Amino acid sequence: MFEWELFGIVLTGFYAFQVLIFKTPFQVPNFINEKARDTRLDQIRGFAMIGIVMIHIHSYFYFFHPNEPNVTNWTLFLSNLSRFSVPVFVFGSSLYLKIKPGYWKTKFTGLVLPYTLASAIGYLIKYKDWALLDFTLKLLTGQVFAPYYFVPLLFQFYILFFILPSFLKEGKWLTITVVLSLFLNFLSNINILNGILPSWYGPISIFNYLGFFGLGLLLKQGSISPKYLPSNRFQIFSISIVLSISVLILGSFSFNGIEMKNHHLFYPIATVIILHSLLSNDKNVFFVRLISFIGKNSLFIFLIHPFVIHTMHSWDPYSFGGPILGYLITLFLNLSIPGLFALIIKNLQQRFSNR
Repeated sequence: MFEWELFGIVLTGFYAFQVLIFKTPFQVPNFINEKARDTRLDQIRGFAMIGIVMIHIHSYFYFFHPNEPNVTNWTLFLSNLSRFSVPVFVFGSSLYLKIKPGYWKTKFTGLVLPYTLASAIGYLIKYKDWALLDFTLKLLTGQVFAPYYFVPLLFQFYILFFILPSFLKEGKWLTITVVLSLFLNFLSNINILNGILPSWYGPISIFNYLGFFGLGLLLKQGSISPKYLPSNRFQIFSISIVLSISVLILGSFSFNGIEMKNHHLFYPIATVIILHSLLSNDKNVFFVRLISFIGKNSLFIFLIHPFVIHTMHSWDPYSFGGPILGYLITLFLNLSIPGLFALIIKNLQQRFSNR
């Protein structure tokens, strides 16, 4: 959708113009150069995980009530509002990638193994006709559950980072790498690459998120100054205006039945910047701990939540007390049940490690 990308370019230019005119500092998110762990990335991941669940809740509501736009337009709006979510996880992954001993071991034990296990169980539950070849194809392309496309996508970025020559990940060459990645991401967003890539590869195409991966590498290498520039209320105010305009446009699209993509460039970047500016890093605040918990355990929630939402398709969401209460209960169940699994598994891991 070129119109949305063009709109993002215009808003980016507007923000850059006011920074230049009013001499307001641009605060670059700094997640990895702190003496203590910055919980804001965990919180942003937490919001992103909530957003992913909200995207799927819209599909759940639409499944039962496709002819009730008074409800589904609102669920679509919340879904479109959450479209920064997947880019956040791609960005966060590249931010912490390092080539070191055990690189592939951690990727297989921490991602591939639980994903394969969850996919195998999901395949047996969801499909009636079982076939090893069919399961293998669905596993490799992330088709057992709709959200699972993210794992093959992320694994491709692990491969890319591993084979990317080291000189392309530092200095001026890194800047060229990032600019190229943003350009390829833009081409993918406006469907230029559709005629080149096979149709089955579309959902797991790394070109859809290449720019966010490159930006993570850029921040990690210090190509952008890691030190905060002086805080400025007008800077937060101005980017809030830009983000508010984006939200209004998203609302306009939503109430016209237009579903946004996950990988438009401007909206996710603006969302990360403003969330980083507004979120607290105080670990003693309950809200901070709660959202950080969701962010830290996003893999558990990501893998288990599809089972919950798939099971819930046996009940109309209105049966939980109407559209509003039904939405809130659906959101709560799809976060709390996987979160409970995460607590149980982590407690078991700690017990075994202490023996």
